[in-house]
Amino acid sequence: MCRATSMATTLAVAVATTAVGCMLVISLAPSRPDTGKSGPAAGRAMAATAGHAGSAARAATSALGAPAASADPEEFASPATGRIEVTAPEPGVDYKANGSFAVTWNNSTGEEVDVWLRTATGQGRSERVALVATKAGAGRAGEALVTLPRVPPGKRYFLEVATADGAVSGFSRTFAITN
Repeated sequence: MCRATSMATTLAVAVATTAVGCMLVISLAPSRPDTGKSGPAAGRAMAATAGHAGSAARAATSALGAPAASADPEEFASPATGRIEVTAPEPGVDYKANGSFAVTWNNSTGEEVDVWLRTATGQGRSERVALVATKAGAGRAGEALVTLPRVPPGKRYFLEVATADGAVSGFSRTFAITN
């Protein structure tokens, strides 16, 4: 029993959970009843509690005694900053499913953008319906020709112009799609 207690008191467990842009690393170290102190055994490192998703994996493995993996430079790239303003299509224009039209925007992020067709689902919410233009340029002023997919007719469609990581987005005004 003493050996089992000793082993349990020196065990550190790290749990890493990644969710849409969020990370949580928890270090659990049982108390040491023989010394009256709590925490990891002397000489053992605790897991990191902040960082990118890659650091969570490294923290989990280092807390368990495994060597840390090397970092991918893109993994630590800063998220896009700036603003995207969609300037066209104009409001009040109806478009046909499978029809094409131009979308324009101003982009101060310096990042390539994707263009998504979205639909309003009610109560201030919306969802992406289809990717209609990918890697549409990183210039300060952008334009892309988009072709709408076959979607049910409706008045609550709009476009989202967003950086690839989704950190910065701009939205057009709503428009209708007809048959």
